[in-house]
Amino acid sequence: MSVSDKIFQLYQRFYAQKGVLTEAPALTINPDSIGVAEFPLEKAMDEISGVASYLMSIPPRKVVSNAEQIRIVRDNYQNQPFWQQLLFDYLSLKLDLEEARLKQEGKELYDKLTLLSFQIKSKENEADDIIAHFAQKIEAEHFHVDASSLLRNYFKMAKRSKDEAWGMLTTNPAYFSPIITRDEMGKEILSPDQAINENKRLAGFLKGLKG
Repeated sequence: MSVSDKIFQLYQRFYAQKGVLTEAPALTINPDSIGVAEFPLEKAMDEISGVASYLMSIPPRKVVSNAEQIRIVRDNYQNQPFWQQLLFDYLSLKLDLEEARLKQEGKELYDKLTLLSFQIKSKENEADDIIAHFAQKIEAEHFHVDASSLLRNYFKMAKRSKDEAWGMLTTNPAYFSPIITRDEMGKEILSPDQAINENKRLAGFLKGLKG
């Protein structure tokens, strides 16, 4: 049974006792004249809650835990099985509504996290494409540097300070990735002076590099 059906049926049961609830908050909806599809569920639940609070002697706007309400019903209506069951069904419905609310909040949170994860992944893919694009341009000039590492480290700093990162990239790119001075076998391919000149040449190239 859906929560909507439960509210409708519980309201019917409360409404059937309208004649003996003359001192209780009003039940203003006639369930016999309104089908469940058009039934104002929120208003109905508010009215049921008002009557239930009255029956449990809970003052308006006072917050009482579900456990305490169960104790009140058990202790005060143990010799009135009809009212005890009606109130227990009301409390059970409250728990169903709370569960439904938490599930909806959980779904909304999951949807938000999924969207955020997608957006982050899209940004990462976009950054990878940019790095690959400019790395190819650096590699085409045969600079002795790991172009991908240089650009990744540059973008990391740029997230904190674009101006600082750009200044460093165009004056001392070796800060992001050192100039390679030896080959895989350990043989020197650039002397210290040549490495300094390579760094300067790379800085000038990067300064003029466009998309």
